[in-house]
Amino acid sequence: MIVLGLNAFGQNPSACLVIDGKLKTFSNEERFNRLKGSHGLFPSQALRWCLSSNGLCIQDVDKIAINWDCTKYPFRIVRNMASIAIKKNSGSFQYTSKENISGDGLGSVVNYLNLYRPANYQSMIYSAMREIGFRDKLPELVYVNHHLSHAYQAYYQSGFKDALVLVADGHGEDSCVSGYVVRKGKFSRVLQYPVPYSLGWFYGGFTAYLGFYANRDEGKLMGLAAYGEKNKDKNPWLQRLERVLKVNDKGFELDPYFFKMGSNYHHPRYTDALVNFICNFDPDLRPIYPNEKVLLNGKQVNRYLLPQYIDLAYAVQNKLEETVLALVKYLRRQFPLPKLCLAGGTFMNCKANYLISTLPGIDELFIPPAASDDGSAIGSAYWVSEQLGAKLGDPLKTVQYGASFSNDEIRRTLNIYGLNFQALDDPAETASKLLAKGKIIGWFQGPAEMGARALGGRSIVAIPTNNGIKDKINNQVKFRESWRPYCPSLPAEYASDYLSGGKKLPFMIRADIATELLATNAPATVHIDNTIRPQTVEKDILPLWHRLITETGKLTGVPIVLNTSFNIQGEPIVNNPNDAIRSFFSSGLDYLIIGNYLVSKKNSKTQ
Repeated sequence: MIVLGLNAFGQNPSACLVIDGKLKTFSNEERFNRLKGSHGLFPSQALRWCLSSNGLCIQDVDKIAINWDCTKYPFRIVRNMASIAIKKNSGSFQYTSKENISGDGLGSVVNYLNLYRPANYQSMIYSAMREIGFRDKLPELVYVNHHLSHAYQAYYQSGFKDALVLVADGHGEDSCVSGYVVRKGKFSRVLQYPVPYSLGWFYGGFTAYLGFYANRDEGKLMGLAAYGEKNKDKNPWLQRLERVLKVNDKGFELDPYFFKMGSNYHHPRYTDALVNFICNFDPDLRPIYPNEKVLLNGKQVNRYLLPQYIDLAYAVQNKLEETVLALVKYLRRQFPLPKLCLAGGTFMNCKANYLISTLPGIDELFIPPAASDDGSAIGSAYWVSEQLGAKLGDPLKTVQYGASFSNDEIRRTLNIYGLNFQALDDPAETASKLLAKGKIIGWFQGPAEMGARALGGRSIVAIPTNNGIKDKINNQVKFRESWRPYCPSLPAEYASDYLSGGKKLPFMIRADIATELLATNAPATVHIDNTIRPQTVEKDILPLWHRLITETGKLTGVPIVLNTSFNIQGEPIVNNPNDAIRSFFSSGLDYLIIGNYLVSKKNSKTQ
């Protein structure tokens, strides 16, 4: 049986193909159309590629799984909106905001109601499919609960039998947080926070307040937070944010008064109430416009680098960490299972994930590398496959489910551009020698990775032995903020030497604490707070990537490479040879190793 999974018209649109219960292909739409995030679009090109790469046509598909149950959405969202439109007082919390029951807020709800009417939603999906050439009768759409889609993906990719699953994101049909107990594949929802009590909106609102883009730049807030003041006596926001988000024994209380409802993929995500709340304490701490500059120590810098904004960022990150820890603790008190799965956009926060992993009683923790809405397309396809009788449960070992290209295809592209290149017997050996000389390499090998991280298929690589290389990559290659960290990739057999937890962490979705050995030998991968976001590499899963790191280690004495995604600021990770070539010549990369070819800028026509 063949099930096509779609995440359409939402965040990070994506498509996947599940055949007989097994994931075959997956890709985000942004990889094809080159629009970062591609929020609100239909995954046209990803869909076509999923079918063509498996030699299938749309008529071969049995069902189309949709990661949103639009049949339940209109009633439930109206019920929830009505419940908060009446002003309630609960301690210090007010549960209404004029911006949420009128203007943009009400408009967002109305638009959502219209979009997700079953007949309208079906028409939009079928119309989008016909626009890309599917003219015959199309397969039936099956709508799957959004949070259940997240939960199915996490649980079945974990390989666990009995486990807790915690989902947190912006929102599903009627929920912002869901907790499940799963025993041998039987799901029971045991925890629910309804709309609008959203941790995703909380974090996204502050992301926008700091001048970043919500639903895209939350990782920047997380990285910036590490520079903030941790002492409660010196950082008053650690206490002040109790007014916004308060942790308790059963989880949390969130005041939605401060955040705009709906997805609002553009800036901002906060209400005037949040502006007034913050500026009442500090009038200079006003919202930041994207790329807004200010003078600091005689230099023009981004406004968010002022100390008071950094301290606010730290408080926001700290509050999120406290909250997810409280949720997990509450779940485990009720259901003390030792295995835990996390899913939803909130759990793209690798530092929060690390803290959860340290909780007593959690023996195993799994977070899918595509934990956001893009990955929930997989979960919905799993659910539909199960309904059709397929057996699920293969644990996720690799993330390479995206587009791949043969050496012949790569060579033809290189020739078209008239590039200076040479064939390689062993790309890993060549790369290791160049890295040992201090060169920065674009690495393009095999299928593209699933999710937001580059894990050896589409990577920028350098040696991590000095911080100077980090500055060079930031300034000349990635063109991004100097304070953002990079990641260490290392052979899995060295995990106990370089990672404080000593565990294998293959997907770069969970932080760790750098050991003294790693901090000494690979300082360019260690953040200001001594955290790292590592990837451990198994020889039998990623043999070429493993050999590259191992051979580099033989030459440098350090079996670690600095690894970051192969893209430049504001662009998605490269997908095909054309993308790789363009990024190579648009940046300060020294060499491109693509398939079995080494590309140099010297004497190339595209220089």
